[in-house]
Amino acid sequence: MQARSCVLVAPNEYELSGMLRGRLGSAHAMRTPHPAGARIVALDQRLARMEIGAHEWNEELAVAAPPAGKLAADPRAATASVTLPNAAARAWAPAHLRARRTGGGDVEIAWVRCARVGGDSWGAAEPPLGAGAESYRLELLDGDEVVRTVTVGAPAYVYSAADQTADFGGLPSSLRFRVAQIGDGGAIGLNSELTITL
Repeated sequence: MQARSCVLVAPNEYELSGMLRGRLGSAHAMRTPHPAGARIVALDQRLARMEIGAHEWNEELAVAAPPAGKLAADPRAATASVTLPNAAARAWAPAHLRARRTGGGDVEIAWVRCARVGGDSWGAAEPPLGAGAESYRLELLDGDEVVRTVTVGAPAYVYSAADQTADFGGLPSSLRFRVAQIGDGGAIGLNSELTITL
């Protein structure tokens, strides 16, 4: 969740307005309701970006955070050893999952890709794909058990009546599925999940 305005109105009390949630691929982290007294982070001009080289992801790094304007060697610097998984580079979870049964018993499943770059436009078209081929991992579930996994090259899949019968012993009255975009290098991104009555 982000707020456009964060105003200190009393000691340790802020008034937030202009709320946005699910920004920059963070929809998976949303919880309802948000617990009272939850910790917040105010991002202001004191925020510093830590530059990480491609070879440093998933490696143990020594980090020092000195007081503002001081050097890393300052004795008041907070130190830690961290291993960063490069989560910021993973593909975002697809949005607007939907499914419908056709007259022949097949189920048409579709979703909308969320782009890491150029995806905040309010235009009518889908965001640009960027580098690499479009690819998704779709998992079809029976309860918590994955009964079928497919990789598709477009944001749609037709789950045939024959495949449903093979997986469920008949045509299910509801369907649970999850989908994730496959990013550069084959890394599986965040997934979105839907359970729908057919």
